[in-house]
Amino acid sequence: MTLAADAAVVGSGPNGLAGAITLARAGLRVAVFEQLDRPGGGMRTDEPVLRGVRHDTCSAVHPLAFASPFFRSIDLRRRVGFVVPEVSFGHPLDGGRAGLAYRELGRTVAALGADGAPYDRVLGPLVASLDELTEVALGGVERAAAHPVSTLRLGGRVLEQATALRTLRFVGATAPALLAGAAAHANAPLPSIACAGVGLVLTAYAHALGWPLPIGRRVDPLRPRDRLAGRGPRADGRAHHPAGRHPGRAGATGW
Repeated sequence: MTLAADAAVVGSGPNGLAGAITLARAGLRVAVFEQLDRPGGGMRTDEPVLRGVRHDTCSAVHPLAFASPFFRSIDLRRRVGFVVPEVSFGHPLDGGRAGLAYRELGRTVAALGADGAPYDRVLGPLVASLDELTEVALGGVERAAAHPVSTLRLGGRVLEQATALRTLRFVGATAPALLAGAAAHANAPLPSIACAGVGLVLTAYAHALGWPLPIGRRVDPLRPRDRLAGRGPRADGRAHHPAGRHPGRAGATGW
């Protein structure tokens, strides 16, 4: 098969589609290859166990849905319906107890009792400077360098949470459990720099924006890509999905 494309993307999961869209918006012709019968990767909802019982393949909750610069650039909140729960996440504890990270930081602080103030000292400054935190955490080295105070603020907390120091400011188990539970989303050894960074950023978003759950489409998500590609996707086990063409060809437009 010969393709007239400037770039090829292998895999139509969220990263592949984001890359393809970015390249297409820059004016390149992009071919997306997917082995499975439909695109989406870990973002799909399938019925693998029982017909009519639907499971999210990898993730049902999307902590970065409102914060990601890429998602904001494609106006995801307008295109997809979301609900934002009162409780962003929880962590089970011994004795039938659980720690809860409420979307409202003050409510979480109050529920933590004696550990509320230390928890607030860790998360409060990150929540209060969320835009700069996003630049530092998701914007790359150049943007982090533009915000030295926020970079140092996050970096100091990461170093604490990545070492034995992480529990010294707390007297109970709940606050450390909440931070550790969020850190485990990094899928890296605990404790570590990687886990600490991921955990702190996700927890800050939990208290500033909440952890949204997508509940349905508001705008057909294929329409922008149809305008770029001239047609919607097709997957047949070895599929090729054109994700964009040069501006001026076949009626291609931007988002």
